[in-house]
Amino acid sequence: MKPFGETARDAQAKASELAEKTAENARATAEAAKARIQEGYGRARAATSDLADRTRAASSELAAKGREQADAAREAAGHAYEKGKAQATRANGKLKDIAKDQPLTLLAGAAAIGALLGSLLPKGRKSD
Repeated sequence: MKPFGETARDAQAKASELAEKTAENARATAEAAKARIQEGYGRARAATSDLADRTRAASSELAAKGREQADAAREAAGHAYEKGKAQATRANGKLKDIAKDQPLTLLAGAAAIGALLGSLLPKGRKSD
């Protein structure tokens, strides 16, 4: 049988060895976890950057389409305005010609339009 002091030293040496192995395993596990976290962070950062780039591109494209549509609408409104202006000028000229050449016809037309508008107005209430 081994002396008590020697057995205690052996036990202490084994405990110390076990503690070192445990600490070494903990460091290795922590390093591996750190590497996985850094790798995940890098992938997340790349994905976020890619998403931001795609969002910027889509926003820019959408803004360009909006400008194109606004320009087209502005141009169509300008054409409609010019067309309406030309028609109003022609109608005014024809009205002046009719007023000059056939004033009674114009007066009869105005009276007919007035009668039509009068018939469309609601009747007033009658007192009981």
